[in-house]
Amino acid sequence: MGRLVALAAHPGGVPGPHAAGDGRGAVRLRSGPETVDHFVAVVSPAYVRAPHIRELWRSLSSGHNPGPHPIIVPVRVADIPHLASPFSDPPSVDLVRADEDQATMALMRILGQSRRDVQSLTATSAAGPRFPRTKPVTTNLPARNPLFTGRGSLLEKLRDQLIGGSTTAVLPQALHGLGGIGKSQVALEYAHRFLADYDVVWYVPSAQPALAIPALVELAKELHIPVGENLDDVLQALRRQLRRSETQLRWLLIFDNAHEPADIENLIPGGSGHVIVTSRSQVWSQVATPLEVDIFTREESVQHLIQRVRKLSREDADTVAESLGDLPLAIEQAAAWLQETGMSPAEYVAQLKTKMSQVLSLNKPANYPTPVAAAWEVSFEELRQRSRAGTRLLQLCAFFAPEAISIDMLYSDETVRALVPYDPALREKLVMGRVIQEVSRFGLARLDQATKSVVVHRLVQGMVRHRMTDLEKIEASREIHNILVGARPRPAEVDDPEKWHQYDAIWPHLDPSGAIEWGEEATRNLLIERVRYLWLRGQFEAAIELGMKLESVWTERFPALRDRLNGRATSSDDLELETVERQILHLRFQMANVLRSQGSYLEARRIDTEVLARQRAVLGENHPHTLMTAGGLGADLRALGEYPAALEMARDTFDRLKEWFGEDHPRTLSAANNMAVSLRLVGRFADASDMDDDTYERRVTVLGQKHPNTLFSGANLGGDLRDAGQFAKSVEMLKEMYEQHRTVLGEDYPYTLRAAKSLGVSLRKAGMYQEAFQVTQQTSKLFEKVYGPDSPDTLVCLVNLASDVAALGDKARAREIVKNVWQEFRQLLGVDHPYTLVAANNLSIYVREADSPAEAAELASATFRRMSVKLGETHPYTLCCAINQANCMADLEDWQGALDLERSTLDKLRETLGESHPDTLACSANLAATLFSIGLGKEAQQVRADTLKAFREVLGESHPLLGFLESGRRMTLDLEALPV
Repeated sequence: MGRLVALAAHPGGVPGPHAAGDGRGAVRLRSGPETVDHFVAVVSPAYVRAPHIRELWRSLSSGHNPGPHPIIVPVRVADIPHLASPFSDPPSVDLVRADEDQATMALMRILGQSRRDVQSLTATSAAGPRFPRTKPVTTNLPARNPLFTGRGSLLEKLRDQLIGGSTTAVLPQALHGLGGIGKSQVALEYAHRFLADYDVVWYVPSAQPALAIPALVELAKELHIPVGENLDDVLQALRRQLRRSETQLRWLLIFDNAHEPADIENLIPGGSGHVIVTSRSQVWSQVATPLEVDIFTREESVQHLIQRVRKLSREDADTVAESLGDLPLAIEQAAAWLQETGMSPAEYVAQLKTKMSQVLSLNKPANYPTPVAAAWEVSFEELRQRSRAGTRLLQLCAFFAPEAISIDMLYSDETVRALVPYDPALREKLVMGRVIQEVSRFGLARLDQATKSVVVHRLVQGMVRHRMTDLEKIEASREIHNILVGARPRPAEVDDPEKWHQYDAIWPHLDPSGAIEWGEEATRNLLIERVRYLWLRGQFEAAIELGMKLESVWTERFPALRDRLNGRATSSDDLELETVERQILHLRFQMANVLRSQGSYLEARRIDTEVLARQRAVLGENHPHTLMTAGGLGADLRALGEYPAALEMARDTFDRLKEWFGEDHPRTLSAANNMAVSLRLVGRFADASDMDDDTYERRVTVLGQKHPNTLFSGANLGGDLRDAGQFAKSVEMLKEMYEQHRTVLGEDYPYTLRAAKSLGVSLRKAGMYQEAFQVTQQTSKLFEKVYGPDSPDTLVCLVNLASDVAALGDKARAREIVKNVWQEFRQLLGVDHPYTLVAANNLSIYVREADSPAEAAELASATFRRMSVKLGETHPYTLCCAINQANCMADLEDWQGALDLERSTLDKLRETLGESHPDTLACSANLAATLFSIGLGKEAQQVRADTLKAFREVLGESHPLLGFLESGRRMTLDLEALPV
């Protein structure tokens, strides 16, 4: 065979053989330089309609071209019911329903190629273009529009700019233009048309971050990226994976209906994948290649109308297109209306003219052509005449977000109740489908069966709202609020990640529905849940911003609230005012939670203290909100290092909840958890362990094995084992709990990070220094990403990292790390905060090991004194400081001081932690060293022998610290900052 030329339809006409090889109108496949043996005609609807194609076909068939007579091979790639002459001869090769292997064999067979040639071709083309019906592995692409018309040049330009003739990264393509111009349809048609070229095709609604971020999180799940609480971290992981897969993964992301580049710039992955953005804004040149989407050409408008409306002449179609200004959305709506009503095109155009002034009197939306508004007015009127319930449904949809509205919401009891006055038949829910169909039949709404949602274009929504009075708008928005409240999970539990996807369907519609301004009690509760949700997902700034906005709007709406919130109001019979006050107080409690997570402990305590006092006055001591705030204030006190006061408050809250709700209520179990934390902080490790054990068992029964709170209790039990000196068992349990946290919640969820931090400590205590270092180093990086570098949570993890580094022998680096942390804690929390003292204790160890005994002794002595005052003389941490202080005394040859301190400390440790606790044994080993140094060898030998025996029994023969004991070197005890 000489040359094989494939001919396909081209937007500017089909070129002759001399143009073959440009990658567009004709693609030349060369197997030899001599002659053209075959013309492969790629037969599709566009092909048979293309200008001059019949002349080209006849020219090739007639043999008028110079040279040998070529063989024409028609290849059908789409269903064409009646393939008329000249395309019917010779018979076509049908590839419409063939898979890749079948299509290859059929084509090569008619070209006279052998099976071996087919196999050779297949082997050498594996890296080339993919077969058209190849499906992406991962996609959420909405259904293809079967009536998509035209846009050939635009799609071709978009394709050229995306592939760029290179494998290097290309800029995103920003399709911009007028609302209703068809940007989204072009993007979706491109995706469907080139679906086979990608492994991942993902549609991201981008009108609001609340829509875009969950869509990308879903993609992360599909790509098996762990999804946890902090959305920013999930998105970073997704971007890394897409960039990392430059040569393996072909992907396309469509960010639909973005407003400004700043809204999504940080969401775009980069790399060699493809990104399409649709937006009404034109300011995309800094971050993307702008590509304007213009109105239809007249030919495209006419073709679309003819395709949609039976028996419509080209002349009438041209008249309608002219009256609509060729705006694609208006063309589609007009086509639907003409087809459904049977109205003549002349009457349609006449009605447009008569309705235009009325539409303009409704304050035409800026930058939208009047013919579009007029076309919608006609559709609105027709819908009103055909379906009162459909008209009301469209009014309700005008107050949702202009994005996907879940079908479940439209079929809800709340929606039905709102529509029954307009159509009593809706008492039977099956009728709702008919009403939705009425709204969608004229192009006023789009029903997407693939995503089980309804979408009403923002322009339609705007026109609908313009037709309503202010009172009607408020009434409609409140109906939407009822629908949104009804869509909440039952029971409503925003703390449960398994229910977050249900909340994600609600959040986008809160703002457009006027929930903040007009929401009643239940809607305000939903908004407060939104603040808590943002806090749980690590969106701290967004949570604070929303909380402040809610309080500002609500207090402005109810001016008398200011006096009530400040305790200056007298008694009132205004129940709504009392309700809003209760809600604002609860909102402030949620904001205090966020501030605490940001490390603003004093501000959180101030808010919780004020809120609790007011709640006790207006709600009573035992109201659930009062008790929740009391729990929050207890957390503030723990964070500030006020451990005894926190324990007192935790005990009181737990007792009240247990009395009012019972021992197994989730809130009681949360209070029990807080009680255990407070017990641990005051040094009552055994009591904390008992309460954790009981709480864990109850949570397994009440909440389930994989609920976040159950996993949290399980991790606490792992830490309790470490506190009890059972390091190996602690490692075993924490490894299991950490893996469950990662699987269920993701690696950056706060509970997961705490489990990982605890695991790192237990690994070090168990002598697995390298593994401990790896776990803690990774966890410290995640803490920094989630909470920031200056957060107390991040700094606490760095204290543990310094201990790991020291255990591996790099004492200088350990000293540098913990010194920086110590200074940060002094600034953030004060010199007497337990976290500051923990860092100081560890720093004194590393300074001592750097052969600076005097400096170490001064720091250790000051830390021991402060710890004794802050935590008490018998607190395990105070006793550990005493051991390190005694070491410094021994270094300075204050043998009697060291001996006295070690003897008294050993007695207290035996009473507090037990005879065989590793910390007790460490003190005993140091006592033996001191006894040897002052000449009491016989007693020293006995103490050391007893200590070595107990040590082997408790920690095993392979523990690295055994060498310290056998050599007679002194033991040091670094501390971890206990979680609050």
